[in-house]
Amino acid sequence: MSNEVEEQQPEFQQPEPSAMAEATPHAHPVARSLRPVAFYQRRWVKVAAVSFGAFILLIILLDNVIMPLYVKRGSVATVPQVVGMKKDDAKKKLSDAGYEPVEYEVRFDEKGIEGTIVRQTPEGGEETKPGRKIYLIISGGKEMAVVPDLRGRSLRDAKMMLLKANMTVGNIAYGYTDSAGNGTVFQQTPPPGSKTSASTQVSVVVSQGPLVGRVPVPDVKKLTLAQAIEKLKSVKLELGKVTYQNGSPESSVLDQYPQPGELVNEGATIDVFVARGGEGAPPEH
Repeated sequence: MSNEVEEQQPEFQQPEPSAMAEATPHAHPVARSLRPVAFYQRRWVKVAAVSFGAFILLIILLDNVIMPLYVKRGSVATVPQVVGMKKDDAKKKLSDAGYEPVEYEVRFDEKGIEGTIVRQTPEGGEETKPGRKIYLIISGGKEMAVVPDLRGRSLRDAKMMLLKANMTVGNIAYGYTDSAGNGTVFQQTPPPGSKTSASTQVSVVVSQGPLVGRVPVPDVKKLTLAQAIEKLKSVKLELGKVTYQNGSPESSVLDQYPQPGELVNEGATIDVFVARGGEGAPPEH
């Protein structure tokens, strides 16, 4: 009887591999459906980010480039001429015209009055858009300097000192003096320490040494030759070359060389031109 029972029990059959493979995709339907959803979510985030960035960029371009160009399109005006005007008046004139005046620098100027505009950029008369900055250079007047003390200096050193002070040497004269060595300055104009413009010329007198042994030439014109000789001897000078020319009165001195007042050494000779009768005049020397 036990054998019959065993015969009635159904036999368990193993499923074939192919059948299991076909059943596998249908075993997890939820996991399969989640994959496309996550993919589309990531793609949507990227599209939204790019769109938002493009929108922000468009706003920046509109605000900073497109709108200013559109508003100012065709808005051009002429820059006012303010050179020569006082600083405050020039700034007001530019502001009233819609420009922004900027004090760029103060510069010494020989011609411009202190406090006036000597240059502007852009220049007056140029066409440009309102609101632009106009740079102004303001005159500081003439540059002032203190005249250096040149006394006791050689002429070369005096020129160098004046050059450093932005000045130049003016008239140069020579004279005899006991107060300064030969070749040095002993007088100047303007005097040392005075304030003047930097372009001023300073005139100087250079020493030729002391006056010892030197005498001024006397005037012997219109004297007779004999009288001229006596006058020259009285100041330790000698008669030099005598040249006779037509003239009158006869035997009178018509001209001389060196001329009266010139300084010469003691014992120097003086040439004279003497009339020999008739009309005539001595040549110039």
